[in-house]
Amino acid sequence: MQGFIRYQAISYIRSLKFIPPLTVFGAWILVFYAYSGVPVMSSYAVTCLAVYLTMAWIAMSVFSLETRNLLFVQLPQQSMYFWGKWLVCLFAAVLLTGFAIGYPILIGSFKEVVQPIHLILAIYGHVILALFGISVGAFFANTSASSQKFAWLSAMLITVVSIPAEGIIEKAGWLQWILLLVPPVIRVIGYLGDSMLRLGWDFWMDILWVIGYFVVSLFVAYRMFRRKSK
Repeated sequence: MQGFIRYQAISYIRSLKFIPPLTVFGAWILVFYAYSGVPVMSSYAVTCLAVYLTMAWIAMSVFSLETRNLLFVQLPQQSMYFWGKWLVCLFAAVLLTGFAIGYPILIGSFKEVVQPIHLILAIYGHVILALFGISVGAFFANTSASSQKFAWLSAMLITVVSIPAEGIIEKAGWLQWILLLVPPVIRVIGYLGDSMLRLGWDFWMDILWVIGYFVVSLFVAYRMFRRKSK
C-alpha cells in the first residue's frame, strides 16, 4: 500500500497536473493577504472555500491519472486503488490547509491576535471542506454514466452551487430537497464569523450532520468505484 501511494504521488507530480490548481490556489491566498489588518475568521472562511474548490480539482485529476485495469493486476485488492488515491488527496489537503492557515499568521496579516478558538475553528473548517472537495472529485471521477468532460463540469457545478445553497433555498424553496444532495458547506463556514465564536448546541448538531454527510458521500463514491471497476 505504501508503495502504491508513493507511486501515485510521484505519478501525479510528474504529470504536472498539480500546476494549474496549485497556481490558482497560491495566487488566491497571496493576493487575498496582500494587505494587512484583515479579520481572522472571515478571512479563514474565504480560504476554506479556496481549499474546497482546489481539492475537488486535485481529486478529479488524481483519480483520472492511469488506466486502472493495469494497476488492478499489481494490487492485492481493487479497493486499495481507491483508498490509495484518497490518501494522496489527503496529503495534498494537509499541505493546502497548513499553508492557508499558517501563511497569514507568519506574515502578520490579521488585525488581532489569533486565539486558540480561531485556530480550532479554522482547522475544522479547512479540513472538512477539503474532505468535501475530495468526495466530490472522487464521486464524479468514478461516474461511468458521463464522459470525462461532463464529469469535470458536473463536479465544478456541484461545488459552485453548494456555496450559495442556503440563499438559493430562500429564493426557491422547492429546491430544498434537491440541494440536500450537495455538500453542506454553509453548515461549516457559517461558524467562521468574527462575531460567532461561541459554540452552542446548533454547532454540535451541524457537526453531526456534516460527519453523516461525509460518511454517506464516501460510501457512495466507493460504491461508484466498485461498480465502474466491474
